[in-house]
Order: sequence, then structure tokens, then C-alpha cells
Amino acid sequence: MGISFARPQFLWLLIAEIFLFAYLFINTKKILKIARSFINRKNKDLAVYTPSQIYFRLFFKGIFRCLAWMSLVFALAGISWGSVSTPVQKNGKSCAFVFDISYSMTANDAPDSLTRLKASAEYVKMLMEYMDGISVSCILAKGDGAIAIPQTEDFASVYSLLDSLSPSMMSAPGSSLGKGIEAALRSFPSSSSKSPVILLFTDGDETDSALTPAINKAIRQGVCVVIIGFGSERETEITAGDGVTPVKTALRSEKLKAVCRDVNSKNQSGKNFSFIKTAHAKFVDASEVGSAVKVIYELRNIPQDKKQLTTEDILNGFSGDEESVTVSYEMQSVDRHEFFIILAIILFIISIIVSEFSLKNLKYMANAAVIVCLPLMFASCGTNFKDAKKILESTWNWYQKDYNKAISGYTETIDSAEANNDEVTKQYALYGLSVTYLMQNEKNASMERLEQISPDAPVKIKFASYYNAGIIAQREGDHEKAIELFKSALLVSPDNINAKINLELSQTQESQKAKEGEQEMTPSSEDKENVSDIEKAIFNRMRENDQNQWKNHEAPEKNSSVIDY
Repeated sequence: MGISFARPQFLWLLIAEIFLFAYLFINTKKILKIARSFINRKNKDLAVYTPSQIYFRLFFKGIFRCLAWMSLVFALAGISWGSVSTPVQKNGKSCAFVFDISYSMTANDAPDSLTRLKASAEYVKMLMEYMDGISVSCILAKGDGAIAIPQTEDFASVYSLLDSLSPSMMSAPGSSLGKGIEAALRSFPSSSSKSPVILLFTDGDETDSALTPAINKAIRQGVCVVIIGFGSERETEITAGDGVTPVKTALRSEKLKAVCRDVNSKNQSGKNFSFIKTAHAKFVDASEVGSAVKVIYELRNIPQDKKQLTTEDILNGFSGDEESVTVSYEMQSVDRHEFFIILAIILFIISIIVSEFSLKNLKYMANAAVIVCLPLMFASCGTNFKDAKKILESTWNWYQKDYNKAISGYTETIDSAEANNDEVTKQYALYGLSVTYLMQNEKNASMERLEQISPDAPVKIKFASYYNAGIIAQREGDHEKAIELFKSALLVSPDNINAKINLELSQTQESQKAKEGEQEMTPSSEDKENVSDIEKAIFNRMRENDQNQWKNHEAPEKNSSVIDY
């Protein structure tokens, strides 16, 4: 059970415990001194508590106050432990190319006598023809692993890197495929809503044993790993990096298959079985017929019932709802800050009870506490309360810019609301999900959720859905649609100033667009009033030359036997 902190800088506040404890200790001694003096003088019979009882109360008051402060600091630091498989809705794909550029990849036992590294570059170029709309990054798996190209949809930079792949690109010795996988995980944006895939191009030779734990880490984060092997399984002799030592190398396909098999079987057991359905490890031999199709299936997220599609089908535009929206399962640590906030409040209340109340009054206090907490106990049993709590947690994650957790929470709430026929909660969750996608610049996904909001939704949600949809349409340049959406928003809330301003702005942009279209359709003509003197002189000179040319030209002889067409 690993304990982690999201904001460890707050742990410095624990130093205040020393000063707090010192203050309570000194203050307790002063109070005891005054109490003994008061009792010994003349009020011994009137004393309610003995010095030992006063010491007991003050001591435990200080202990509980210190524990309450410690719990509050842990809550502020974002303490978490344990892990849970959390569903995260993804739109689109992002891919990381991990290239093994060790000297073993210079063996020329790939098809057409290419080196393994050159063959992997050509293989990637072929794959990229089927990767429209997929963002990619490039990682060099040598040494500690390096991100050569961050996530981008500009394939020009990727093509440039593919033409220059070489072991000399990095001076670090050996190849660590596991470090390359970890660098690929870092290349994916933490708040991205795209489903990640890692493609590892290697022959299986590595100088450490970090590949298996790295792939296991990737799967636990919901990332698929596809290992594409290059080379022949027969030994080939090459020269090592020192330029002198001869070594033998081959494609370690059996080793790579065993790694994928072990990682998948490990994660299919127990509570990890739910997310292995979407995140898994797979080995593909590049020399096999149809290997590229298997990789494209992973990249395009083609479901099992579509596995008979060919590469031509995919190139001709296969895409379905299954491809655009997927649900992956990620292992996320369990946040415990709520528990420690409640614990801090309880400890603080206990400190007050210990110091201020006598034991005979505890019975009445317990009865009062039960009466106060009874409505909360009944409320916590309701499904609506749980869904509302989940929406609040997701909204908090949204404000913290942890969009993946927000998407997960809103998605769970939608499923729960649909199961319980709770339309109101579903509308709030749909709106929250749409706003989260909008913050990630996933406009199509956001618009899709806004269109699912019912016309019978609460007024605020209904207005916000029309308004945000109008903003998206305005950004996309569809001013006509934006005008209709802003009008619908104003029908719900006629006094909203922002909707009026955006409506006028869309109408102005639409009218300007119409004027530009009219100007493009107007034929160009000679405007004699705006023609400059130089243009007039040039025009007159051209007309004189044409007249002289026609005067010097002899008329052709008429031939009556020729039909003039």
C-alpha cells in the first residue's frame, strides 16, 4: 500500500506541530500552577476539579488538537493510498512511436536486405498513411530514453526524424526498452481525452530487464502497448558500438511474446480484470503477412465484429461510433482527503468535549448528536445523494484541471442516473461532461453531449447548453447555426447580456460573410474614373499596336470550295 501526496508542499505545515505542542505544554503548566495556588489558599472545598483532573483534561485537549491539525495538513496535501480501476471515456487516439536505436538494429536481415532500423522507419511511414486525426510522438529507446518529438499532428517533423534514425543520435551506451516505454508515458498529456497507444519497434535485445515492469506500468495507466519485432530469428553478426567487438544478434520473438503473455495474465487476475479489456500488451512480427493490419486495428480501435476489414476498407474511410468514443479503465490512487477532513473535525470536537464538559453530560450530548446526524444518515442512503456527491467531486476536479477524473466522475453519474431513471441528475452530468470536453478543445465531443441534453432540462442547464453550443458553432465559423442557438438561449433567458452580445456579433459576422460573397461574384469591369494616368497610357499604346497590326495584315484569299465552320 503506497502512500502518495498530490500537494506535498503542504507537509511543511507539520512543523507547526512542534510550536503548537510547546505552546500547549507551557500553557498547561501555567494553568496548573494557578489552579494549585487557588485551591490551596481558600477555595479547596469549592473547587470543581482537582489538579490531576485539570491536567488530564488539558493534556488530552492538546493531544487531540495536534492530531486534528495533522489530519488537516494531510487533507491539504492530498493524501491517497490504494488503487481502484476507474472508467475513463476517451475520444480519438494518440500514439507514441518508441524506436530502439541500439547497434543491434543495424543488422541488415530485414526484408529487401534493409537494416532493422531502416525497415522500422519504412514501416512507420506506411502506418502513417492510415493515421489521419491521430496525434503522435517519437521516443528514442537508448540510455534513459528521450522524447525526440512531443505529441503533434504535424507529420512532417516525424518524417524528417525517420530519415535520420541512427544509433549515433544518442551517445548513451546500450538500449533500455523499459526506459523508452516510461518516456512514452510521459509524452502523453496528463489531461488529454484521447486514448493512448504505444508502438515499440525493436528486435528484443536490451541491456537491462526493465521492459516487463514498464509495460505493466503502462497497462495500469490504461495504455495499450504493441511490440513490433524486426529482424530474423537466426543469429546475425554485427560490430558493437566500440567499432571493434563482433557480437551476434537476432529477433527475440519468443522473449517478447512471453513478456506480453506474462503481463496480460498478471493484470487479468482479481480487480485488474476490468481494465485489461481495453489496455493490453501485444506482439506483432513485422515480417508476417498482414502484420500492419493488426497494428492498424489497435490504432483505429476497430471492434471485434469488424476484424474482417482490409486496409483498403480502413483507407476508404471506415469509422464508426466505436472508433470515436471508447471507455478505458485506468488504475488510479484512491483520494483520502475527505476522510482526513472529517477526522480533523471529529478530533477537534473531541478536544472541546474533553476539556469543557463533564462525563455526566456526555449522555445528553450523545443523544443530541444522534438526533442531528439522523437526517444525514437517511440522506446518505439515497441514490440521488450519491450522484449529487459525485457531480460535486467531478466539478471540484474540473476546477483543479484534473479533467480525466472529472470525465470519469461525470460518466459514472450518467450511467447511474440512467439506471435509476433520474433525468435531472443526468442532465447536470451531461452538461458537466460537455464543459470538460470543451476545456480540452474536444469541440465535437462537447457538441455531441450538448445535443443530448433534453428540452425538459432545468432552466439553467437548458440555457447554458444552447449558449455553449452557440459558442462552439461561432468558433467553427458556422455563424448561421450560432445565431439560431443564441436565439434559443435568449428564449430561455431573455435578459442575458452575454447571449445578446454574441447574437449581435454572429449576425454581424454573417452579414460580412454575405457581403464578401457578393463581392466575389461581381465581375471585374473597367472603371474609367479610377484608372490612373499610367494605366491609361499603357492601354492607349496597346490599342495603337493592335490597330497597326491589323492594317499591315493582308486579307486571306477566299476559297469557295472550303466550308467555313
